[in-house]
Amino acid sequence: MKLNLRRLLIISTLCLGTMVASDSYAALTAKVDRTVLDSNETLRAELRYDGQVFTGEPDFGPLIKDFEVLSNNRQQNYSNVNGKTESYTAWTLELRPKRAGILLIPSLTFKKEVSNAIELRVRAAPSNSSANPGTQPIYTETTVDANTPYVGQQVILTHRLYTSVQLRDFALSELAIDKAVLHRLGDTQYQKVINGRNYLVLEVKYAIFPQSEGPLIIPSLRFGAYEVNNRSQFGVFNNRGNQIVRDTEPKSLEVTARPPQASVDGWMPSTSVTMEQRWSGDIDSVTVGEPVTRTITIRAEGLSAAQITPLQEPQGNNYRGYPDQPQLDEIVTTNGLTATRIESLALVPNNSGEITLPAVELIWWDTNSNKRRVASLPSITLQVSPSENADVAANDNNVMQGTNDAMTTLASDASKPKVSFMTNLSLALNALLMTLIVTLLIGRKRKALAARSQQAALSSDSARLNLKQQLRAIESEAKDDNLMAMREAILRWGKTLFAENPPSTLKSLGDLLGNPSISQLFAQLDQQLYQHNGVPATTLDVTLLLASLKKESNFSRESASKSKSGKALQSLYPD
Repeated sequence: MKLNLRRLLIISTLCLGTMVASDSYAALTAKVDRTVLDSNETLRAELRYDGQVFTGEPDFGPLIKDFEVLSNNRQQNYSNVNGKTESYTAWTLELRPKRAGILLIPSLTFKKEVSNAIELRVRAAPSNSSANPGTQPIYTETTVDANTPYVGQQVILTHRLYTSVQLRDFALSELAIDKAVLHRLGDTQYQKVINGRNYLVLEVKYAIFPQSEGPLIIPSLRFGAYEVNNRSQFGVFNNRGNQIVRDTEPKSLEVTARPPQASVDGWMPSTSVTMEQRWSGDIDSVTVGEPVTRTITIRAEGLSAAQITPLQEPQGNNYRGYPDQPQLDEIVTTNGLTATRIESLALVPNNSGEITLPAVELIWWDTNSNKRRVASLPSITLQVSPSENADVAANDNNVMQGTNDAMTTLASDASKPKVSFMTNLSLALNALLMTLIVTLLIGRKRKALAARSQQAALSSDSARLNLKQQLRAIESEAKDDNLMAMREAILRWGKTLFAENPPSTLKSLGDLLGNPSISQLFAQLDQQLYQHNGVPATTLDVTLLLASLKKESNFSRESASKSKSGKALQSLYPD
């Protein structure tokens, strides 16, 4: 037992001595994949330590002065082949030079070991490769379709990466711009031959909608990819080629306010605006009391759906109008946004004869020709026929009149002398029959009135529910800080509250409410959305506006919508 213990101690001592000796001879070496490169290229550097490292790493701080460290990966290796043991830990870094010239990868230290320094020659990359296409293997191009857009006008931003070498694992940094709404339109790839060189082009497009006038800075983005290289001098754990990084060109736009001759009620900077209409039935056979629905579709190129100005509803004494909720939609293409707004209005004629609906006009601003334009639908005249119910009512009146005449005749005949018994009996039976007919007619009219009252009550409940839902929509848009959508929701709320005289602008809604405080809040909302001639907008108190609208949400006012029975609807928020 003592002999075995002595052997175990000797073997442990030898192993420990070997480990100490091995650590004392550990080395730290550095190498790169190339020493000559352009300033817009990256290189791969490896720092190898001859030993296993489980915690800690070298101090890479000295590299920050001249290089940008894009990635840092660590790998460990241990092998024993034919009695030869190899053990090391390697850190592989992707570096990008910060400037051109002679740069030095300095000596780095780790566990009292010092690596070798490496000198690099970094050439200045062309400042604008797109000005001389075909001269560089990899370069970027950035374009905008408008340098001085209006507030709210769509600007198409296009980034392109041209590469004549095989790359993979493409990536692009995220775009973020203050005071602008962004939509990513899509990514495409295609081949292009430039000066006899075949390029793969990666194209990314954005739609930018500036929200305020003044300078707008579009920052540069970073394209990243890796060269396809199956032979790597850094081992199987790093079989990707060099990382390629290219920054796009930043752009500066000068956003201008809308021109003085633009529409006051709505601002629609677009390349094309069209309107079309359709009817739910035959407009040549319109009947009193029967609704016919008119649907108008507005299509605008280069606008979001919230930017389309709502149409002004027609007003008339010989018909009633019941608007439906507008339908908003947007289609995203590589050429930009195409917005659609669909408005439907049910018309119920009150009288027979002619009903003339005025022309529908929508003012917009043509950004191509820089002119004010009008999209319109011509006026239309409807021929309204009397309803069958009116004829039935006329017949009922005739029956009633006939009954009264018969009763009068019976009374006069009964007073005459020398009338036989059979004649009097016949007259009495006829009078009884007439009485039954009149009773049935009166009962039918009472049922019709009861049905109308029930329908009016249902309409009242529906209106209150619709108003409550619209208030929730206003609060939701305010919570998301979407002032444009909140403005549209407020107008829909006002059109429900004042269905007999629906407002088309916030100013007209404020006048109908008769509340100077709300009118001032509406003016602040429009000023914040559309700042005129550089005048600073007053900060809108959204909380006060929501509380005021909730307080005004009742139908007790005389100008509010009323049911067909003539009774005002109950308050949505009773005291």
